[in-house]
Amino acid sequence: MDYDKKYNDSMMDRFDAVIRCSEAKKTRPYTLVPVQASTDSRVLSITEDSVLDFLDVALEQTYLLLDDDSFYICDLSKETSRHYNTLVFQINGSVLKSKETTTHVITRYMKYIGVDYQATMQLGKSLGILSQCPFVCCSLCFTPLNGASRKPVSWIGLHHVQAITPHLKATYFNIDAKHELILNIPHKKASRLIRQTKILSDSLKKMATEWLTLMHHQEAFSSRPNVVTRCTVSSHFSQPLPLLSTWLMTQSFLQGRWMVKDMLKEGDPLLDYLPPEELSNDNEINDED
Repeated sequence: MDYDKKYNDSMMDRFDAVIRCSEAKKTRPYTLVPVQASTDSRVLSITEDSVLDFLDVALEQTYLLLDDDSFYICDLSKETSRHYNTLVFQINGSVLKSKETTTHVITRYMKYIGVDYQATMQLGKSLGILSQCPFVCCSLCFTPLNGASRKPVSWIGLHHVQAITPHLKATYFNIDAKHELILNIPHKKASRLIRQTKILSDSLKKMATEWLTLMHHQEAFSSRPNVVTRCTVSSHFSQPLPLLSTWLMTQSFLQGRWMVKDMLKEGDPLLDYLPPEELSNDNEINDED
C-alpha cells in the first residue's frame, strides 16, 4: 500500500516519541516522587519578634557545626520556656536548631576553621575595637550583635549581607538569595559593626600580604644552601613552631611587660607583682571590655 509523505512523517514522529519515552523510563524506572530541584528555593523573611515561629520547622542538631552558608545565628537562651538555645538560618532556606548555646556553636566553628579568637580580639583592641569584636577568616566575617559579656549572643554573617536599610527603629538586612532579616538594632549601630569588621578584615589581609612579601624577599636574597638550610633536627627534640597568632600575642604581652619594667625601674617593689613571662593557652570566647 502506498502512503503519502505527510502520513509517513507523522508515523515516524510518533515512533520517535515512543522511543524517547521508553528511554526516559529506563533511566529512572522506580521514581515514586516528583523530581525536586537540587537547591531549596524557599526565601526566608525573619524578624526578631517572629523568630520562634521557625522552631517547629527547624532540623534538630545535637552538635551543630556552622558552615559558609550560615548567615544568622540566633540566641534563644533567654526564652526559658523553650528547650532550644540556638537557631541557625542557612542561605539555602533551611533552618537548624540546637540545645547548645550560641557560644558553644561559635567556639566549635572557630576551632574547626582554625581561628584564634583571643588573638583576633587582641588585634581588634589595637585597632580601637573594644567590644563586639568580629572574627574574620578570609572572606568569612561573623560579628556578635549584642554587648560584650560571657553570655550567649546572636551573630550575623556579614559576608552574606548585600545591603542594610533603616527600618523604623530597627535595621533591614538584604541577605544573599533574596532572604530578608530585620533586627531590633539601630541602623547607626549596624553601620558601626560593618565598619569595624571592614577595618579588622583589611588589617589581617595587610598583615598576611606583608609577611608573604617579606618571605619572598628573603628567599630571593639567597637561594644557596647554607648551614641553616642543611640543618636537620630529630623529631624527638625539635621545638614545635608556634602559630602566627600565638607569636603575635606573645610579642604584645612581652612588649607590655618590658614597658612596665622600664617605667618602674629596677628595685621597685611593684615589679614582684608582674605576671611571669608566659601566656595562657585558653582560647575560649571571652570579651570582657
